[in-house]
Amino acid sequence: MGARAHRALLAWYGRHARRLPWRERVSPYRTWVSEVMLQQTQAATALRYFQRFLRRFPSLRSLARASEREVLALWAGLGYYARARNLLRAARRIARGGGRIPEDSAELSKLPGIGPYTAAAIASIAFGKPCAVLDANVARVLTRFFALRTSGGEGPLPRRLWRLAQACLDRARPGEWNQALMELGALVCLPFPDQPLCGQCPLRAQCAARRLKLQGRLPARAARRKTTPLEWEALVIEDRGRVLLRKRPPTERLLPSHWGLPEPRDVPGARAGDALGEVRHSITRHSIRLSLRRASVPRGRLPGSARWFAKRRLREVLVSSLWRKALAKAIRPI
Repeated sequence: MGARAHRALLAWYGRHARRLPWRERVSPYRTWVSEVMLQQTQAATALRYFQRFLRRFPSLRSLARASEREVLALWAGLGYYARARNLLRAARRIARGGGRIPEDSAELSKLPGIGPYTAAAIASIAFGKPCAVLDANVARVLTRFFALRTSGGEGPLPRRLWRLAQACLDRARPGEWNQALMELGALVCLPFPDQPLCGQCPLRAQCAARRLKLQGRLPARAARRKTTPLEWEALVIEDRGRVLLRKRPPTERLLPSHWGLPEPRDVPGARAGDALGEVRHSITRHSIRLSLRRASVPRGRLPGSARWFAKRRLREVLVSSLWRKALAKAIRPI
């Protein structure tokens, strides 16, 4: 990618970049929070959470002082909750070390929840370090620009794309360049099933896929990963304006350490009552069908992982959308 392509892309970005809150008043902390939120999440979804999160935790130190429950409550509905826990763990670690977010991508990568892409994004955008990024948008732009026909996934193509991303980097303006490539992929060089908007692309004159009429076939589509169906049963147990919840163990495959409705095995001696219908929900590649049943428990000692919560606190405690759907379907209002 030569100087002409660099000038064209950066000029296009200057005219067409979306106004996003993390691009205003850029700071290492704001960039870091936004990049963590944007992991496996569309910008339009992250927008709804970013400003609310920053109002409650405007600085790294304010985040480091927060409880996990506070952080998860603000993350509720965004999904991939390990991101929030890792963000809190990293903030506490940085605060203990003096409060400065590392500038070097290698040091950033040592923090919980920060992989190579996130480290490079923070280093380049917040600190101007010459680090290339490679997310799905950048990979698609580079694959089409250079007409790379090898299928994706594990193997040589990702390594080649990393090398190309670094070779194409605008070292004078790395943060702006990285964002321009990502923006081009998000707005113009669209993924399947959409078609790329080649007529609007500032790189169309140099794009090898367009020249070879391959832009509708690249990148090669990887085989779809299978969805795993799961069937759960949960008990809705109410007593005097309270609902019984159980904290899932940290070893659970899905929703570890989350409060949720108990399963029958979690409450020995529970007496099952009427069926309350079911809720469907997806988590990563898992398709969950959650059957809800009213139940009661004899008064006395509860399992150690179970607690009564007042109904007014349920939306604060139940973080996952799965349990919030169940709440809306099965819990009687006060």
